[in-house]
Amino acid sequence: MGDDGVSVEVLKIIKKELEENNIKIFAIETDINSLFSIIEEDDVVIFVDAMISSGKVGEVKAFKPNLPEQNEFFCHVYFPWNIISKMAKEIYIIGIEVEDIDFKIGLSKKLQDEIYFIANKTLFLITNILTNLNYKV
Repeated sequence: MGDDGVSVEVLKIIKKELEENNIKIFAIETDINSLFSIIEEDDVVIFVDAMISSGKVGEVKAFKPNLPEQNEFFCHVYFPWNIISKMAKEIYIIGIEVEDIDFKIGLSKKLQDEIYFIANKTLFLITNILTNLNYKV
């Protein structure tokens, strides 16, 4: 897993703090079918994924997906967004800008050097999303 695995690495870093605030973490990776048994009607679903856009490597952005049109390229674009949007109360995406999508072991040096900054920014964005939706975090 190369840079496309940045979200897994980030979630490992912030998992404990999120779980202490009753936020469930699921590392789905490629098992999309398991989503359908996890998501409940009142859930706020926040996907964290690697993306390639016009941003700089290590940049972290949060937004609501523009279904079915999406201007960013995510590593896992095959998510059935329209089905998930009908299942969950809200959907957000946190995208982490990566250098490249390649089959290799480990993150690129730029991402590895900034992994804790990226993790903290991701944690901040998750907390901010939930706070703005009046969820106690």
